[in-house]
Amino acid sequence: MKKILYIISDLLIAALLAGAYIIQYFAKRKLGMNRWIVFKISKVKEALPIETLRYAAAAAVLVLAVLLIILYSRRRKSYQKILLPMVIVTAVLAAGYLLFTLYFTQERIRAYYLMLPLIGLANAVQLGKTFAAMKLCKVSEP
Repeated sequence: MKKILYIISDLLIAALLAGAYIIQYFAKRKLGMNRWIVFKISKVKEALPIETLRYAAAAAVLVLAVLLIILYSRRRKSYQKILLPMVIVTAVLAAGYLLFTLYFTQERIRAYYLMLPLIGLANAVQLGKTFAAMKLCKVSEP
């Protein structure tokens, strides 16, 4: 059952990241999509404090990723070897999300505010999967 859930979460992460790429692709290629994005984002900016939410999400991902790395490094010997690649992938995804959040703006990437939640959700799924693996994948002591 654990393997099935890990596979489903990996597929979900891949679908979220692919969805973010597809949104950006069509925003660049199709004028109608570009206009729709500009219209929707202007409405969302009026309704929500989007800048505050953007930085709060980046801070949450940073804190959880650092916590994960600290927890892993403290008890590295007690975990199975399969957990190290999961921690590395989580750290890379979190670093990519932070760089994307801080470096890009809507002027550089038109679908920026539509891509952020997808990439953030992919990070949340990866963090949850890795925390669950840390809980479940302990080396049995003889």
